[in-house]
Amino acid sequence: MPRAPRADAAGATHHVIAKGIGGQPIVRDDVDREVLFTRMGRTVLRHRWSCLAYCLLDSHFHVIIGTPVANLGLGMQWLLAPYAREFNKRHERQGNVFHTRFYSKQIQSEDHLLAALVYVHLNPVRAGVARQPEHWRWSSYASSIGRSDPPGFLDVEALLELIAAEPSVARRRLRTAARETLRRELD
Repeated sequence: MPRAPRADAAGATHHVIAKGIGGQPIVRDDVDREVLFTRMGRTVLRHRWSCLAYCLLDSHFHVIIGTPVANLGLGMQWLLAPYAREFNKRHERQGNVFHTRFYSKQIQSEDHLLAALVYVHLNPVRAGVARQPEHWRWSSYASSIGRSDPPGFLDVEALLELIAAEPSVARRRLRTAARETLRRELD
């Protein structure tokens, strides 16, 4: 039975997850992380995406992407396939790196966007690799709240505009939502 077509639309915002096959790592070291981020930057430029958020863990990554044209699948193919070939070559391995298909869900509202951002940014805390989301180097959270410079492919300005008209208000809303979610989870 064929798969259902992936929801894709011009002007959509997507929460995308790509996982390693069988929970295996998609990155093994900082060289892999940098290679994947370089490829992400090229993909964002080539496909005219707006990367609003990301979080990279060893076994998977999350991105929140705005697509001005309906090209999410094409862009993800352009990102994942060459990265997987380079990963396999570098680590002298064969076979799939990524699970059969990436997951994507369109963001439907401002509340949905904020919930997706908190989910993405709290991944390192939930995985036990960081005590606070801003401490995880491979996440956009610190850049989004103004604590570090963003990589060139991260569109912090567009993200903040989607949350609130004033950047300081948007940053405060994001910090508050993350803090409150962590507090609820720890209680």
